[in-house]
Amino acid sequence: MESIGTLNPSMEFDNSQEGELEPLIQIQPRECDLDQPIAVDPLHHDSIAVLLANQPEDCPVSGEGRELVAATAVEMEAVAEVACGDLHEPAMGMEFDSPDAARAFYSAYAERVGFRIRNSKSFTSRVDDTVIMRRFVCSKQGRPTKKDPFDLTKKRRNRTSSREGCNAMLQVNRRENGRWAISRCVLDHCHPLGVIPKQSPAVQKKLAKKPWELLVSPATEPQQSGLGPGGGVAQSLLEYFKRMQAENPAFFYAIQVDRNNCVSNVFWADARARMAYSYFGDAVVFDMTCKKNKRMVPFATFTGFNHHRQLIVFGCAFMTDESEASFTWLFETWLGLMSGRRPVSFITAYNESMAVAASKVFLNVRHRFCKRDIFGKCKDKLSGVYLIHPSFKAEFKKCVNECESVEEFDSCWRSLIDRYNLEDNMWMQALYAIRQKWIPLFFRGTFFGEFFGTPKLETMHKFFQRHSITTTTLRDLVSQFDKAMAGQYEKELQSDFDANHTRPVLRTPSPMEKQASEVYTKSIFDLFQEEFAGSSGFLKEKVADGVEYMYRVTKIEDASKAYMVTYNASNKHITCSCFMFEFSGILCRHVLGVLIVVSVLTLPDDYILRRWTKNAKSNGLSCEDRGLCQRNSRKALAWRCNDLCRDAIKFAEEGATSAVIYKVAKGALQKAFAEVLATKKGSFFNRPGKLLFI
Repeated sequence: MESIGTLNPSMEFDNSQEGELEPLIQIQPRECDLDQPIAVDPLHHDSIAVLLANQPEDCPVSGEGRELVAATAVEMEAVAEVACGDLHEPAMGMEFDSPDAARAFYSAYAERVGFRIRNSKSFTSRVDDTVIMRRFVCSKQGRPTKKDPFDLTKKRRNRTSSREGCNAMLQVNRRENGRWAISRCVLDHCHPLGVIPKQSPAVQKKLAKKPWELLVSPATEPQQSGLGPGGGVAQSLLEYFKRMQAENPAFFYAIQVDRNNCVSNVFWADARARMAYSYFGDAVVFDMTCKKNKRMVPFATFTGFNHHRQLIVFGCAFMTDESEASFTWLFETWLGLMSGRRPVSFITAYNESMAVAASKVFLNVRHRFCKRDIFGKCKDKLSGVYLIHPSFKAEFKKCVNECESVEEFDSCWRSLIDRYNLEDNMWMQALYAIRQKWIPLFFRGTFFGEFFGTPKLETMHKFFQRHSITTTTLRDLVSQFDKAMAGQYEKELQSDFDANHTRPVLRTPSPMEKQASEVYTKSIFDLFQEEFAGSSGFLKEKVADGVEYMYRVTKIEDASKAYMVTYNASNKHITCSCFMFEFSGILCRHVLGVLIVVSVLTLPDDYILRRWTKNAKSNGLSCEDRGLCQRNSRKALAWRCNDLCRDAIKFAEEGATSAVIYKVAKGALQKAFAEVLATKKGSFFNRPGKLLFI
């Protein structure tokens, strides 16, 4: 097994080696009804997937071109007329019976092309005060309302805006004969076309299924979901896993039995988990917080967070045996499924068996204990101290979280022990002995993707509570968990869409802030924006000159705590003593302030962590990958299949944005498939030594 990746200056997660993965989706040629909507749940996407669903007949919503104002009965009739007629583009001189009919025509056109419209200006007659002009514009027309970015006395929400200055519009004027004609028309847009519709119950039902179940299947083929009846709980679970693996080879499960051949531990992961790990597997948490609920089965997960800081799952397990051997088996099984690519960091609860197993399996991986878990255990171990000394808890957390150096931490810890007479407390002695495994000071130079001062990431225990998953049987738990995770995937899709179709409001005219708003996702940009705004509250004093500049950065109102920032002008390498970039993945306010001082107006490429960007899930082809795709081994075959599946899903997303684009995409796909078959047939008959009999 080889390491999954190391942190280079740009701190990227090395996912160039796909390993021997099974094909994610088996693609088979089939006839497709053009009138039948198709729902696609992507395993890989650079842009948001377009999910189509059947709409009620009495509802005039129009897919991704959904209008911002409810349609009237006249509009519905006009839409029906347009749908039955030829597909026209707006043109100068086209006439309509009413402005509502013109709007319905433009709305139907917007639906086919892939954008939204809204009402704009209207003029009335000076003679009889009736409307003589109506204008309809793209929903992205105009610019966000500008407010004073330097007025810090007003606290306002950092709302995003969909306005991008698009000039697309249609204007109709009333003629003397009473009909309405197009007088102005702009068809060009300044933004990508194609938006996501509101999910209907039919789409939500499909999202609750596995990725491979989302491909349209014949009506005669029954759809199965959940666990079927079996001889027992374990047998029912095994039958379910076998069926899932038969339907899709990318589904994986493994079972560990004890000496009596009874099931002790079970592990499984689907294609989504494996794909998510290839993008966001740099920081992994082994979560067993569901044990807090005594009625819950021993459920464990390998979790992480995506580029929106949302919970994602890399694999699940039922652990009835929590010995060192069991954890070693589980970690090795999971790592083998992920092609032996180790994460950068690995977090577990404070458990000696887990720690020993992690040290054996995750070589060269920075392992630490969960600080939240240790603080939770302190409530029990130090309950008497908490009760007698109410101020101890706050001082204890301050000592753990705010110390900047080893000397400062040791001094603060000794002071705490002496003040509360804890010299003989065995728990405090044990915590100090493992300080390098849980005190943030000692692992700040390793990427964990956490941000101090922000809401804590959700644990699996909270996730179960939020989705009311309280069952005690394996069968019901797997079924409920799958449905809850389907909601998580939908939430990620919506966040991807929002990131690509909205623009955050900037506080300053700085090109660096503008660059960050275009690169980062909204959640990460909000964190960056706070750091960027906070950089103005620090003084920067140059203390060393030469090849490397060194600055002493202190707060304006408090110069007692200083941060040292080093900048190399030749290679634009910059570091800070707070290690925020190394630990969290974005530059701190101390570095941002120094960059402005040295006239670096944009973020250096090496300090934009790809996993936090909008394009985190778009992979380029590395040199090693290009060499692998030329081979004919089984590993190369699986890699090529996976790579084509990703491209096919992206193709489906773009091709389904409108009816017109769908027809173009369908034709191109059929042509490409015919060329592949012809090439495959030609290569077969042209093999060396192949005899042709005519």
